[in-house]
Amino acid sequence: MVQAGINTVFGLTVYLIVVAIIGYWGSKKVESEEDFFLGGEKLPGWALALSERSSGMSGWLLLGMPGLAWATGLSSIWVLVGASGGAIIQWVIYSKPFMTGRKETGAITPIGLIAEKLPGDSPIIRLLPALVTFVFYMGYVGSQFLAGGKILQQIFGITPLTGLLIVAVMIIAYSLAGGFLAVVWTDALQALLMVFTLIVLPAILLVSVVSDPSLSVMGSLKAAGEGQASLFGGKTGASALLLLGANLSWIFADLGGYPHLDVRLMAMPNNEERKTAVIIATLWGILTSIGAVLLGLLTRTLHGAPQAIQADREMVLPFMVLEHTPGLLGGIMLAGALAAMMSTADSQLVVASSAAAQDVYNKVVTKERKFSEGTRLRISRAATLIVGLVGLTIALSVEDLVYTLVSYSATGLFSAFGPAFTLLFFWQDNLSKAGVVAAFLVGPAVTILWTALGFTSIVTVRLVAPPIGFAAAIFASLIWPRQEVAETSSPETPMVQD
Repeated sequence: MVQAGINTVFGLTVYLIVVAIIGYWGSKKVESEEDFFLGGEKLPGWALALSERSSGMSGWLLLGMPGLAWATGLSSIWVLVGASGGAIIQWVIYSKPFMTGRKETGAITPIGLIAEKLPGDSPIIRLLPALVTFVFYMGYVGSQFLAGGKILQQIFGITPLTGLLIVAVMIIAYSLAGGFLAVVWTDALQALLMVFTLIVLPAILLVSVVSDPSLSVMGSLKAAGEGQASLFGGKTGASALLLLGANLSWIFADLGGYPHLDVRLMAMPNNEERKTAVIIATLWGILTSIGAVLLGLLTRTLHGAPQAIQADREMVLPFMVLEHTPGLLGGIMLAGALAAMMSTADSQLVVASSAAAQDVYNKVVTKERKFSEGTRLRISRAATLIVGLVGLTIALSVEDLVYTLVSYSATGLFSAFGPAFTLLFFWQDNLSKAGVVAAFLVGPAVTILWTALGFTSIVTVRLVAPPIGFAAAIFASLIWPRQEVAETSSPETPMVQD
């Protein structure tokens, strides 16, 4: 393990203090449940864009992706083509329907948007998506806590358990205090740090390689063997197509498939802010994606296969930061790595707690009983605390790569939410309640079964579960179509008579 110097520790500590201050500031701005879960139209588009992208990429980009590039070489680039391309599609095509849908319905959660766009507002349309959100986000939140613990272990030399607890407590605390407002502003800061980490560090390393005639990126990849110098990992024919499809399959995640990203699109105050956000999100995604892959390839070039990375490939970024940057700069860069985990975990905590507090407790359990804003905020914060503690428990009990954990948890989510939102926006009245239920039953069920049976070693679950989720939603809607008149006329009658 490479130990951090005093300046590195100082840089990271300052960052953590700033995050705590933002959380406290956010708590003073929260006046209602809508502020806590959606920001109350108080956030600019550029901040929402940075928040959405940093939450979407997270530890997967900072730890998982450089590690994957180091281990597999050039073929890893297809993962980011899928992920970054999907993000651009999401902002260009999906952001407006999310924004206008929220304004039309008054929904303050992604699940609420689905339920209120469909006639009848059936409890199952809230309960089933809330269950899927909770189950799969807990694995996701746990993986982020785990990744944050690894960063602190590398910096301070503390045990992984201690690092995990420090990260979890801080994330839960500022999410509990400031809700969505605090989360977005801390995410925006974190997104800027992530750009700094993934642009400055690879640039420094690239200069070192280019200026040294004895070093060659392609030469080091060829020397590593195992198809690292090939865009298709040395595979041909059907195997190459399967590899390409598996990596590009990340695009499914950005078809409305992540509730913690969808809520940023819902929070857009107007169309002008949305257009600004599209540009910011696109540039951020392209720059950081290039940097993540480049970092892994340059690590292979400069260091080959050091023992620390062989033991855990997700330590590529911390290893390279501590090896190649001055102390204070290294602290700032490692703060960017820690920011990646925090930006996703805090977003998922708020969205999962919104599902519990708003969609389940308020809309189903208490049947929209009127509470004061103070009571509703207390309920929201209690849900956030409970969800955070469950995520922490999972983090303490799992031992797996961040990339793998995110892959399985993510697929369970976007195989359900992706079909639901895509068909709701672009198939519109053809999507029925039965179709939504089918998507949220079949997509996650296929994810769990495919993974449990070990079929992912043959074909990744990301290529299987989302298409099946789409098919299930379409077939169920055709068999049991929407009953628009029967479900909407009755509740509206008394209002007409008044």
